[in-house]
Order: sequence, then structure tokens, then C-alpha cells
Amino acid sequence: MTSSVSSPQTPDALPTTAPPLPPHPLTGPASDATTASNPPDPGGQEAPPVPNVPDDASASPTSEQADALAEQGTAEDDGRSEDTDLHDEITETSWVGQVSQRIGTNRGTVIGTLIEQGFRRLRGIPLPPTEVAAQLKTYVRHEDDDQAIRKILDQWPVVVLTGEDGAGRFSTALDVLRRRVGDTIRQVRREPNAPFHVAGLQEPHTGWILDLRAEQPSVDFGRELVEDADKLAEGSCLVVLMSTTAWATCGRGAAEIARPLKGPPGKDILGRQLKQAPFAVGVDNWLSSEPISRGIASLLPAQVAAWANAIITTEDIERRKGRPASDGSPDSDYFKSLVLEVVKAAEDWRTELLTWHNTHSDSAYRNYLLAAAVLEGASSDKIYKASASLATALNEKSEPRSGQQGLGVVALTHTANADLQPDGTIRFRYHNYAEAVVDYFLDDRPHLLEEFTRWTAAQVTTLGEADLAAPLAERVSHWTVHYTARHRRTSLLRSLAEQWSSSHADAACDLLVLAAIDDHAGALARNAYRRWANERDPLSTDFKVVLIRAVQRLAAIYPTSMLSRIAELATPADQDAVHSDKVTTAISQALNVLWDQDDQRSAIHKQLTQWAENPRKPQQAAAQSTFAHLATRGTPHGPALLTDQTTTAWLTDMWRNALPTTAWSPLVAKAFAYWMQTALDTTDLSPSIQQIFLNAVHRPTDPHYSAPRLLAMQNLLFSWAPAPPSQVPSDAAHLRNQLLTRLRAEDPAAPPYPHAPQP
Repeated sequence: MTSSVSSPQTPDALPTTAPPLPPHPLTGPASDATTASNPPDPGGQEAPPVPNVPDDASASPTSEQADALAEQGTAEDDGRSEDTDLHDEITETSWVGQVSQRIGTNRGTVIGTLIEQGFRRLRGIPLPPTEVAAQLKTYVRHEDDDQAIRKILDQWPVVVLTGEDGAGRFSTALDVLRRRVGDTIRQVRREPNAPFHVAGLQEPHTGWILDLRAEQPSVDFGRELVEDADKLAEGSCLVVLMSTTAWATCGRGAAEIARPLKGPPGKDILGRQLKQAPFAVGVDNWLSSEPISRGIASLLPAQVAAWANAIITTEDIERRKGRPASDGSPDSDYFKSLVLEVVKAAEDWRTELLTWHNTHSDSAYRNYLLAAAVLEGASSDKIYKASASLATALNEKSEPRSGQQGLGVVALTHTANADLQPDGTIRFRYHNYAEAVVDYFLDDRPHLLEEFTRWTAAQVTTLGEADLAAPLAERVSHWTVHYTARHRRTSLLRSLAEQWSSSHADAACDLLVLAAIDDHAGALARNAYRRWANERDPLSTDFKVVLIRAVQRLAAIYPTSMLSRIAELATPADQDAVHSDKVTTAISQALNVLWDQDDQRSAIHKQLTQWAENPRKPQQAAAQSTFAHLATRGTPHGPALLTDQTTTAWLTDMWRNALPTTAWSPLVAKAFAYWMQTALDTTDLSPSIQQIFLNAVHRPTDPHYSAPRLLAMQNLLFSWAPAPPSQVPSDAAHLRNQLLTRLRAEDPAAPPYPHAPQP
């Protein structure tokens, strides 16, 4: 923004409820090293993490630890290091649900519901019994695992469940805890890699889940768990989730409390999944299919659940056509063709699409296929016109086709493996085909990413709110998050969020929030937000505002790291740059919202103190800009910080750190001017404000008098009340000179000055 404060002068010069998002059926679970958490996988399902630990247990890693963690990998390549000068994270956990539904027919309520559910769990709120019951509806208990876990918990109140990603650790924990402690189940709330203390779990008769699936605890972690197990409150149990590799490193001396999960047979999981479908499914037919049995033989529960989702959706498509798959004989060519479709869907349709593209080299076919994939469910005329606009967006030289030249809608739709519905809309024939088409294009033509996202954003704008704009935004958001997770790249996420930020800011914000709490993309996305906030090339105003809004929402889950993001966004990379009014307003609103929350205020207070005391410049700059924004908060009676139960000593420390001793800060000058004007206008507050500023420069206990702080305060004073004064000195000039005289009198090396004015 353009500050109204002059430069210093010297004296001389969500929605209704909706089913949750299905796990991605194509790629299977990622490794523990690259996931933010594990998805709910019915049958032995993995799912979320998060309840509070004591303040002393949530400290950030030291700067030395941060540097070591940063060396483990780049944020763009994997999700393992959220390294930053301000705060360091590795990976985090979240829990998004599962549903058997076609993303292509999603009607715009899923993302809001997913974010709401994810926030509730990640904040450590007790999991609603109905949610736990829904999560366990398709869970298949493995008796050997269950007996071993019960034996451990009969001796200890702590058990560690280890296994591969997707092995069912989270769902097993839910199942065990519900039967042992009842409905009070909570996840331990903590910043990733923050220290954990069993003694911090104070609530009695509670089932606790500590999700460390994406972390590597210290080598003594297992031994400490055993030693501290008796510190759990009466009737409480703790289930720790961890990778097999991590436990091998940190579980020495604690083998008696660990259970590596074997998991139930794949056919048992698939059968339970199919029996829970919203309509009758020929379970025996599918289970007896040799390609299906072979395909799931060695899969983990989460991967089997993806196959079940493909089967249920294939059945649904056939039922809509009036020919239920269950009516066919397992040996019929019809049923075998459906089995083949399920297998292809599990393979992302990649082989099928490769063959299709080799056969159809004319871009008119390809553009129509891609337009139909993006706009599935729209009317045929809109998709036909959209394919022409896509050609233009991709810089193709299209030749006008007058009359009946070229293929029409019916032929193009048929060629695209889609059907023209009686109502004139277009739907694909196969499960997950639309997303597979988009994914193929993004892999096949990565150099067209920016043009494609620009065109997609334009479609959201031109479709209109009453048509398919909201569902399209939802669908594309899911695709983008899946793409980010699969390819470990955030280029599509950024491109789409930037495009939408100017026309569909709410959708862009939801996209960034969803990506940050996603199972597999979360840590990668949060890494990216840190990078974007610290780039030398400034972000566009609209995109920066959207990013600030998203970070503000995420602070409800990750207060320390997201406050770091806000501070970084509030601190321009170029010290001479100033924010636009929109950005300044967004930062102020974000900090105001967080400060007004009692649980967040203490976290901000603590974080600002740590930053101000840190000798590293980035932390000090973060404290300066964040405090300056808070210092401009006003009430009818003056600065809000003076009435927000903040101590004078803390305010003095913050103002001392905020003094622009190395570079001028228009924001600090604005806050200072507001406080000085309050001192001038409000007699009751004037002594306190003057004393805060005096002590910000020098306290009697300081070992020496700081000339840089004195000069900075002098510059601020002359910025507020410029010199030379008018012939008749103003009240502001009198107050300025009074404070300057007192400041100079505080200098131990200055000669005595008996007439220094007092407040």
C-alpha cells in the first residue's frame, strides 16, 4: 500500500452434509516418506490424525534441527521438508473420508464438507461417534492382530501399530479404542515433529491416537513410551501409529508394546465393501472373477478399497443404463467386459488412452475429449463450443467448418467413449475416465499447463453460477490435488489458484486449504506456500490475498507454522516495497481474526516473543511486521493491544524489536503514529505510551545505551510530527520534543539535564 505516514525528517531537513471424497483409485497409497497422512482405507483402513498437549510440548525444532531437516530433500520433490527460516515442518496428518461416487457428477458440496471434517479432527476435537461408526462400517477386523493388540493393552495402556502405508493402522486404532474406552476418542493435536509427552494427555477415560506415520521420532521414543505409560490418566489408552521403518529405529527396548499389522485378506475387504454399496451388488460374481482376485491378491486395504469403488461405480453406470451388472452371468461376455473396465480403471486407463491418442491424432478429436472430460455433465452444445475455445487457448490454428463439415456432436461424443444423454448432456461410459483423460493430457503436454489452466478458469467464469460453474470448480480442485499428490509437483496447484484468485477467490482459497490438509499432498502444498511467500518476484495482489486467507484458515490447525506464513507474507522480500491496500487489509484481517480467538492469542503472543528474542534476522522481521499489524488495531478508547490484557513489559519488548534500526518500515511508522496520536488525545493513556517508548529505547537495566534505537525512535517521532514546525508549534511538536528530551536524558553518558520534562 501507499502509506499515509511520511518518511522521517531530521530536525534540520460448507454446506449441507455430503459424502466424503473417495481415495484415489488409480495410484494406490504413497509411501510414508511422502505422505502427509494416510487415507481412510475401508477394511483395514488408514485415515486421520490429532487434542492438546502442554504448551511446553509444542515447541518448534531448533534452528540446527531445521537446517538438518531441510537437507533431507527439496519441498518441490517430496513432502518431507517444510523448511523455513521461521518454522520447520516435515509432514503432517489429516483425515479425509471416502465415498463411492463419481467425481464427474459431484455437485459442489464435497470440498466444504471435507475441510470441515478435516479441521474438526486436526484440531483435536473428540471424534463424533457417528463419524467413527461410519469409518468402521466397512472395516474388517483381523483376528490375529486384534488378539495381539488386546494382549498388549491388558498389560500396558500404550500400543504401537506399525505397518506399510494403507495397512489399516488408523481404522484398527479406532476399532480397538471404541471397544476399550467407548465413544471418547481423540487425536493428539501437535505441530509435526514437535516433542510429545504422555503426561500431557490429561483427560481420563479417553482413547488417544498419536499419528506419527509420516515422522521419524528420536531413537529413545519407544523406551520413553514404556517409561511414561503410567502417566496416562485413569482409564485412558494411547495408540501410536508409525511406519515399520521408523519403529525399527526408535523402538529399541519397547518391542513388547508394538504390533506390526498383517491385515485381513483382500477378498474379505472387497466383500465387505461391496456389501455396503448403496444398492445391491452381485458380490459373488465380482469375487469369483479371476482378474479381480488376481488384481487384489497382494494389495493393501486402501488399494482394495479403490477397486471396490471402481466396481460400485461401474455397477451404478450400468444400472442407469437399465442393465444391472448383477443380472449378468459371471461367464458372459457382458460381465467379462465390465471386469475389464474395472481393471483398466485401476490402471488409470493409461494403456487405453495411449491407444486412443495414437489412433486419433487429429486435435479436433483430442480437444473434444478433453473439453468433455473437464465439463462432463454439461450440455453437448457447450462442450462443442468449449472444444473450439480450447483449440484457440492452446494456440492452434483452427479452420472454420461451415455447414456440416467435420464430425458433429454425436460422432465426437461416441469417439470420446461418452454418451449423449436424453437431456442433451454428455457423460462418459466408464468409472474415473474423465479424470484419467485430464491426467493423461497434463502428463502428455506439460508445456501447455498454463494455457490449460487459463482456459479452465475461463470455463468456470462463462458457465455461470446456476449452471455447472460450482461443480466444475469442485471437480477441477479434486483433480488438481490428486495431480499434486501423484506427481509431487505444485505447478498445477499454483497455476490454477493464481488463475482463480482474480475471478473465483473463494474457490481458489478452498483449493489451497484442501491441498494443505490432503492425505498425500498436504506437506508438499504447505512447503509450496512457504516458498511462494518468500519469493523475490512478488506475487500478484489477488493471489497473495487468497494465499493469506487460506493460511489464516489453516492456522486453526497449525498455529505456529501458519503464523510464520502470515509473517512472511506480511514482510516484502524487497525491503523498499510496500503492500497494496488489498494485501495490507488481508494481512490485518487475518491477524485480527486470529488475535480475537483466545486460544490463538496466546500462541501468537508466545510466537512473537520467540521471534523477537531470536538473533536471526528473518525471525526478528517476522515479529516486527506481525506486531506492527496488531499495533494498528484500534478501539474507541485507543490501541487494542493496550486493553487486550497484554503486559507493559511485553509491549515494550515488542516495540523495541519493531524499531526500524536498519530499514525504514512504513507499517511500523503507521502504528507508531497511531499510538502517539492516542497519547496526544487521551490523557489517561499518555504516560503509559510514553513510558513504553522510552523503555523500548533504553531501560535502566540495559548494559549500554543504544544509539541505533535512539535514532530509530527519533526518525519515528519526526515522521509523525515533521520538522521544521510551524511558527506556532503544534501540540504534536511539543509532545515530540518532550519525548526526545526524555530519551536523551536517559543516556547514562549524557550530561545531567535537570529540566527534562516528566510525563
